[in-house]
Amino acid sequence: MSNLNYRLKEFEKMAADIGMTHFPIEFEIVPQDVMLEVVTYALPARARHWVYGQSYDYQKHSDGMGYSKIYEVIMNNDPSYAFMLDSNSDTINTMVMAHCVGHSHFFKNNYLFQNTDRKMVYNAAERAQRITEYVQRYGIDKVEHTMNMAFAIDKHIDWSKGEDRSLYGKPKKITKEVKKKEFDDLLNPKKPSKIEVIQNANFPPHPESDLLWFLSSYGNLEDWQKDIFEIIRQESFYFYPQYSTKIGNEGLASVTHAEFMSKLDSLSPEEHLDFCRVHERVVQPGGNPLDINPYFLGFTILQDIRKRWDNYKSAGESNLSGMEKMMEVVAQEDDISLIKNYLTKELVEEMNLFSYKSDKDKSGDSIITIKSRNPDDVAESLTKDMHNYRSPVITIEKASSAGMELIHHPHNGKTLDERNLAKVMSYIYELWGAPIDMQTVDDQGEETHHTYDEMGFSGEE
Repeated sequence: MSNLNYRLKEFEKMAADIGMTHFPIEFEIVPQDVMLEVVTYALPARARHWVYGQSYDYQKHSDGMGYSKIYEVIMNNDPSYAFMLDSNSDTINTMVMAHCVGHSHFFKNNYLFQNTDRKMVYNAAERAQRITEYVQRYGIDKVEHTMNMAFAIDKHIDWSKGEDRSLYGKPKKITKEVKKKEFDDLLNPKKPSKIEVIQNANFPPHPESDLLWFLSSYGNLEDWQKDIFEIIRQESFYFYPQYSTKIGNEGLASVTHAEFMSKLDSLSPEEHLDFCRVHERVVQPGGNPLDINPYFLGFTILQDIRKRWDNYKSAGESNLSGMEKMMEVVAQEDDISLIKNYLTKELVEEMNLFSYKSDKDKSGDSIITIKSRNPDDVAESLTKDMHNYRSPVITIEKASSAGMELIHHPHNGKTLDERNLAKVMSYIYELWGAPIDMQTVDDQGEETHHTYDEMGFSGEE
């Protein structure tokens, strides 16, 4: 470990020299079973639940079959906590440390992470302990069912309104000024200058997309159940920036390890070849042209930004160097804006990117047809599923003791899966205690309704 510590100090100096800032990083070398558990839970300590068991089995199968290789895990925390495999060579763990410096810089500087919980590692452990106490007090079945309900809607938060919210204000009369038109004094002299209106007359007072917050605040839950809902909601807010910046974050980490490893004088020729082999695997395009590797995409876009702005500065067209521009982009962009703002025609051609449509022939086999290689079309195709935590946009429109009305706002013509919808609506019905109506669209784009009441789930024919 002493050699790794020396190399980490070298990387910290390299980072400072190019203006990178990051949290202190605590590295731990762990065996594969511990690494798989950290990957599965996404935090070192988190409340136990069966969904993590499913994820653990998937990760173990993928790693064992060679479908994917986990080299490291790092937490958005101050200090950052990073885990490396004990089966990695020192060369690979050296690369991992440089990679983690890039991640930690991204956590510290990207705009989406600015209000995240920088002590989540500790807070998650304390919250997990609370849930363990609820299991002891109320039983595993009740606690697990409560977690099932919360996890069913855990991606349905409203990032724009923030994690900390107050309850809606009570309905009240307010005086509102009436805007007069140009000739009102002549044509409508009796028009009042002020009127009384009811504020918050509707419930909710506006379409509500934070289903977790609404149901934990107003649903039929005991205090301990509300606490579980809030714990899961806090974790959803913590992980949202990571979902939204996977390409940029991995891109910067890959650029960083490539830059730092090339400058590391203590690396032997054999170690350098070992590094090059792993780096090539990390940033390769991927075997499926319809499913591009995010490491490759982020690495290529950021390297192109760096190259272009170095050229612009040399030509006197920019005050920023390539590295300075890349760091500006890292701070200001999420994956959607990164792709839409910086994917060029040249990059589309270099990476052989395209937008496409999928159909079926008469025998039912899938047919892929290339629609466009225009950068704007390709960017739209790459980002179309990145919105809203990659989940359907659903809002609560009306809620009362008589029932609840929700609307699904379809994006890119995607419909709701009825099997999942029935289960989620059953949970919302249980939480609200009154009939639930979901307005959505069918495969033909026609408006349709699904309901859940005392008779169960039903949909329009």
